[in-house]
Amino acid sequence: MLLRRLAPAALALCAMIALNRPTLAQDYAADSPKGVASQFFKAMESGDAKAARSVATGSDKQLAMLDMLVPVISGFKQLENAAVKKWGEEARKTLSQNGGGAGMDFEKQLKASSEKIEGDTATITSPSPDQQREPMKLKKVDGKWKVDMSSMKAENMDNPQTSKMLQVMSDAAKATATEVEQGKYQSAEEAKKAMGQKIIPALMQMQQQQQQGQPGGAPGAAPGGAGGAPAQPGDKK
Repeated sequence: MLLRRLAPAALALCAMIALNRPTLAQDYAADSPKGVASQFFKAMESGDAKAARSVATGSDKQLAMLDMLVPVISGFKQLENAAVKKWGEEARKTLSQNGGGAGMDFEKQLKASSEKIEGDTATITSPSPDQQREPMKLKKVDGKWKVDMSSMKAENMDNPQTSKMLQVMSDAAKATATEVEQGKYQSAEEAKKAMGQKIIPALMQMQQQQQQGQPGGAPGAAPGGAGGAPAQPGDKK
């Protein structure tokens, strides 16, 4: 089913961005690859897509990904900050377990990330084995380092359903963060489950619209049963 194909792609891209997050800008020269990458993620965490675009390079389509991804990264960071303030550092681990979508403080790990410069290109690689296959890449444009958006996988990111799904994720994270601040939950695990309960009904509604051919359904998507029957051979993906 289309939504099942979109969700992993969008979540994987968000996870790749979060997990390859470099250390704080003051640890490096502001105009170095790590310094620029740090500015990029600071902008994303604060929800400033314009600032993120200013230190990135790519086609209009590739840069447009930031308009979808920045609210999600910002929402997850808002939730993480609220949870850590409420329950301490263990809350960060809870939110990041099993694809929780948060867990964005990787300072200890990322201080050990390696920076390799080759001419007008640079690579920042996390010491984490599962992230070394997806290093962050930058390149010089008019003498300045920019995050290379063309190096990030963007499978299905131009599908209208992906934009809707990312908006749902962003809204759910921000709403849950507010509820944490208001004292609605007794633990980070409870808050994490609550966020999931906000996301699932919205995705199910999107699925129903898709199956019924209502606005919001993905063009060319094949109808499936409530259990998520796979598309039939020959259906256009």
